[in-house]
Amino acid sequence: MTQQPAAQNQAHAQASNGAEQDVWDEQRLQEAMKQLKLLHIKVRRLNDTIPKMIKPLVQKQPSPDAMFAAFMNSVTEAQANIKEVTDLMRDEKSREVFAQARKRKAEEPEGIESWEYYDHPDCYNTTSNRTRVIKTPGGDIRLLHIKKRGTVPKCGDCGSKLSGIPALRPREYSQISKPKKTVQRAYGGSRCGNCVRDRIVRAFLIEEQKIVKKVLKEQEQSQKKK
Repeated sequence: MTQQPAAQNQAHAQASNGAEQDVWDEQRLQEAMKQLKLLHIKVRRLNDTIPKMIKPLVQKQPSPDAMFAAFMNSVTEAQANIKEVTDLMRDEKSREVFAQARKRKAEEPEGIESWEYYDHPDCYNTTSNRTRVIKTPGGDIRLLHIKKRGTVPKCGDCGSKLSGIPALRPREYSQISKPKKTVQRAYGGSRCGNCVRDRIVRAFLIEEQKIVKKVLKEQEQSQKKK
């Protein structure tokens, strides 16, 4: 009668030890997150694989042989990127992470929320959501989101860029003060200096022309009276 509780206690102890071994500590979870982050960056780089392969065929090449050589180089580069991703996915560390994720999903199907595209607005490869892989001074590989570049305001007459005004996006322009959006001259925020000078000269000449016409008209009237 005493052996049965002892066997049950031993089995319970083995089960608890196995459960403790399956539970990942914080350091192991951080390593898994780094592996998933690296895999995510590599996969995101594959979004431009086909456009990069077609680019040599669209650009003007000096000869058909040069076009074929450029195309084959782009194909080789794309194959190397795909092989790098597949090797990373077949890596022992990645397999271990995937197995743990599947296990946790099976144990707690309601605890892990499904991925929805509308919960992640940065998942589209649009003009305002370009990405670029960078390496920080600490040696970490990061995915940098590149937004739309701000444009410099242009002159309304000649179309040249206005100097002294920063190139920002519309929302950023709304958050800076008015002196930073203009320069100290007439039409400082919409016309360049050369066009303002031309406008001043044009206005002066028009007024001079009016005065000359008025003087000539007065002279004609005085001569008629005589």
